[in-house]
Amino acid sequence: MSKNVGLKLSTVALAVLLASCGGGGSEGYFNQQSGSSTSPTTNPNTGEAVQSLNIGTIQLKDLSGNVTSVITGEGVIANVKVTDQSGNGVSGALVTFASTGGVVFGTSNNAVVTNANGEASISVKPIDASSTGAYKISASAEYDNNTATAKDVIFTLQPLNVVLSNLAAANTSLSSGASTNITLKTLNRDAATQNNVTVNFTASCGTFEPASVISSNQGDVITSYKAIASNGNLCENSAVITASSPSSSSSTATTVNIAAVQADSLVYTTTSDVNLGIKSSGSAASGSIEFTLYANGVPAKNKEVQLSLEKAPIDLNFVSLNNRDPQVVKSDSNGKILVNLYPGDIPGPVEIKATLVSSPNISAVSRGVKVSSGRVTQKGVSLSVSKQSLRTDIDGDVATIVARLVDRTGNPVPKDTVISFVSEGGKVDSNCMTDENGVCSVTLTTQSPRPLDNRVTVLAYLEGDKSYNDNNGDNLYTVGTDTLTSNIGDFFRDDDENTLYTVGEFLYKKAAGALQCAASSITQPNIPNTCDDNLSGVLRQQILFAFAHDTPTYVWNNGFESNGLISSGSGNFSFQVFGNTQKTVPMPSGTQISVEVKDNTDSNNLSCEADIRAGNITVPNVMGLLTPSTFANSGNELVSYSVRLKGCVAGDDVNVISSVPNGKIQKSFLEIK
Repeated sequence: MSKNVGLKLSTVALAVLLASCGGGGSEGYFNQQSGSSTSPTTNPNTGEAVQSLNIGTIQLKDLSGNVTSVITGEGVIANVKVTDQSGNGVSGALVTFASTGGVVFGTSNNAVVTNANGEASISVKPIDASSTGAYKISASAEYDNNTATAKDVIFTLQPLNVVLSNLAAANTSLSSGASTNITLKTLNRDAATQNNVTVNFTASCGTFEPASVISSNQGDVITSYKAIASNGNLCENSAVITASSPSSSSSTATTVNIAAVQADSLVYTTTSDVNLGIKSSGSAASGSIEFTLYANGVPAKNKEVQLSLEKAPIDLNFVSLNNRDPQVVKSDSNGKILVNLYPGDIPGPVEIKATLVSSPNISAVSRGVKVSSGRVTQKGVSLSVSKQSLRTDIDGDVATIVARLVDRTGNPVPKDTVISFVSEGGKVDSNCMTDENGVCSVTLTTQSPRPLDNRVTVLAYLEGDKSYNDNNGDNLYTVGTDTLTSNIGDFFRDDDENTLYTVGEFLYKKAAGALQCAASSITQPNIPNTCDDNLSGVLRQQILFAFAHDTPTYVWNNGFESNGLISSGSGNFSFQVFGNTQKTVPMPSGTQISVEVKDNTDSNNLSCEADIRAGNITVPNVMGLLTPSTFANSGNELVSYSVRLKGCVAGDDVNVISSVPNGKIQKSFLEIK
């Protein structure tokens, strides 16, 4: 055997070991003097070796020290005694408690150590003071590898019948929206103060902070009551305050008196400007604004407020349709006063005044309200473009078309007014909707189809009102009294630009009238004898674009010989530059036209000069495209150029250069005769 090894063995194992080592003992224990084994641990109370461990019956005692099998919200103390084989208490033994449920023990691991008398005690409390049911508690003891288990004890959980006493408000008369402290005490069945009891507060009107309190410090409970309902409304008259507890079979209540709500401010609370469309605008037929009534900074409900018109067009109604007289209304549950507005056909500013009936010095006036937006009018359609001559030799060159729309009074049309577009060539966005300023835009993009004459017609159209003379000045169109100034009916996209409908062109038929119409034009195509005398119509506006090539087509005019030579080295010569061979469009917008010379004089005195005296050095973005039949006219300033030569002689060279943005640069070489 090895020395210095301590063994704790059963009696049988010790006997076998002693026999093998040549020794033994009548008690069955062996303590080798050399230190190879030690005797069992002794009981600190007696010095006697602990050979076995015993544990007594678990006892549950209430706070008065009485043995019980019932646990309430007050809790109990669980006691058990640990002894040795001689019945002496063992101190320092570890006792661990357990339960089948419903309770918690006083230590985090449910274990305690026995005291000098061998007793172990631990507190036991319900997990929930309102819990009921029957459960078991068990305990096990351990000391120097000796263990013992106590017999389970059965207990029941019962709610603690707490008495809620002395409920009181610090102040029983409150102004609306004010607060006060609420106090009470929690007592047990013996009328002694009881701590750790949950008390919940409710009120017929009002809120608490906090609404649930656990009693402490001699059963005291305190919370703060505020005479403002949970939805923000002010309380008034009286409020019943109730206290209850899961640990009590009854509740208790008290009453506080609350003064009537005294509104003290009235505010216009519409957050943005209100721009109403006139009755015939096609937008919403009404609108609304809002005031809010307050008392002590909290919305005040059910209070009378008088509404009156201070400024408004003569045909605007408010509160209800056809009403213009002052009206008394009541604030809603959120203190709001909503005012409906019904515009007529006359634009103008609007002011509504709200006055508290009970206190006329409290009032508010609306602001930022007006009647303005009407339907787009025939003269109020304006189209502009970022550029008019696009590069047709590539797909994806883009021009932006901006539509700006106003009504008859020059105000922006209602937001989201729709204007549609169709195109003879390329791709155009089908429509756009106006923003709050009456503006929207689409794009025209080069791609197939590409018209053979390189000219593209784009047509825009939308629902609106025809233009008229208001002969009686009532701002309303009246058939037979007022006069349409440029009547329109059905229309078409004028692809061949002859102002007449040609079979195959886009046609829009809706008017179904038979009256004469205004003459058809490039900007406003019109089909004769399709008009009526109604105000409503489909407005239209047409705009022309060029799909031009990068390679210029030149026409040499004055100053050239028939063989292409420049006739003189001094004076002017002229030419035209087109973006197609049919000579119906200019070069792409942004193209630079320039001239340069090469002085071939033998001497060092180089004097040949050339500069453009007339013509667009840069092809403009916006242009008058005229008509295909007249575009090539030599008087067309869009494509015509004049160059002055100075000091040049026969044999000198002149180059006309065309430079397309991000495209081709081409020089045309000329020689002076």
